[in-house]
Amino acid sequence: MNSMVTALMQQSEGRYLRPDELKTLHAYVEGIPKRVRLYQVLQAKEQELVERVMEKFQPMMPNLPRQHGHLAWERCRRDLSMVWRYCCLAMLLNDEDYLRDKLLYWLETILKSFKMRDQCQPAYKLMLDSLSAVFGPEESEAIRPYVLLAKSMLVN
Repeated sequence: MNSMVTALMQQSEGRYLRPDELKTLHAYVEGIPKRVRLYQVLQAKEQELVERVMEKFQPMMPNLPRQHGHLAWERCRRDLSMVWRYCCLAMLLNDEDYLRDKLLYWLETILKSFKMRDQCQPAYKLMLDSLSAVFGPEESEAIRPYVLLAKSMLVN
């Protein structure tokens, strides 16, 4: 559940919601059908996005398998897909905290420990740059803040 809605419910225990709180809850609920529709489009085109990123990223980093083993590209593809899926879930929930708490803090630590932040930077830039090529303006606008958050935490 959205962290703001969760906090609202916890803060209002034992009392009725105030009009401003009801308005906040109503706005969140009203946005669900649109976010579900966007989520479905983002989900359906994940493969196309990841393939596009990988096609451009691999020539930029030809030494990656030598530095990180023969599974480097497979792991990169897996990580890009995982970040994408969590970004999509965060967009569906309308909750950047979900993305931070469920994935980014953990993955940030992993990338730092393996000293891969600099090497991954182009992949997340390519993901951002590819949004408008794979998705329409509405989908791109909806997911961009979450991909930007992922990029800023993982590789900046």
